[in-house]
Amino acid sequence: MTRIGRTSLITTAAAVGVFFLLLALDPVVYRALDPSAASRRALEEKDWYWLLRITGTYWTWLVVALALICIDLAPRSARVQPNAWRRGLFVLAAAAASGLGAELLKLIVARERPAVLQDGVLVYQGPVFRGLFSGFAEGSNLGFPSSHAATAFGGAFALAMLAPAVGPLVLLLACGCALTRLLTGAHFATDVYGGIVLGFLAAWGLARPFGVRSPRKGTA
Repeated sequence: MTRIGRTSLITTAAAVGVFFLLLALDPVVYRALDPSAASRRALEEKDWYWLLRITGTYWTWLVVALALICIDLAPRSARVQPNAWRRGLFVLAAAAASGLGAELLKLIVARERPAVLQDGVLVYQGPVFRGLFSGFAEGSNLGFPSSHAATAFGGAFALAMLAPAVGPLVLLLACGCALTRLLTGAHFATDVYGGIVLGFLAAWGLARPFGVRSPRKGTA
């Protein structure tokens, strides 16, 4: 086995191990945060909450993509090139692919959100699996993986690949988006983790088709 193959195998095994560890800790994390309908309403009144949450929407990454396109098309830009749309489209595609992929996986896995809202009260119901593919028959209240986390990390990982200097900042914002999903009781920790992994895979998988090179070799 090659060195790259061993590294990939170890990385995959570690990612799977973290998932199963979080799966065992899901109820613990949920109860530690102790979300409620009241705490959810209080969070939704905070500006910082919405700043972090919208990192997981397509609109955020559309704006980022348009900004990149404007920079690359600027007449005096040092980065002007024939395919100047490529960087912006890569970021947008990574965010969209991860978000849409999360929505599809929700229907396939069909695991419900950790709690349901009943008469204004957030009632914890624990891990509930409806059965594989049952989400196609009824797609409401499904939680795995978090599409907000997937979208946020898909865009953040893509932008970090293009501009490593801003990587820590955008990934921190994506982590904040993931945290908002936990604080409101909308998702289990594994839902968020699944979204993070999906976001990374989307950005990594789209890098070559969009001609994005490794930061070690220079950005596209």
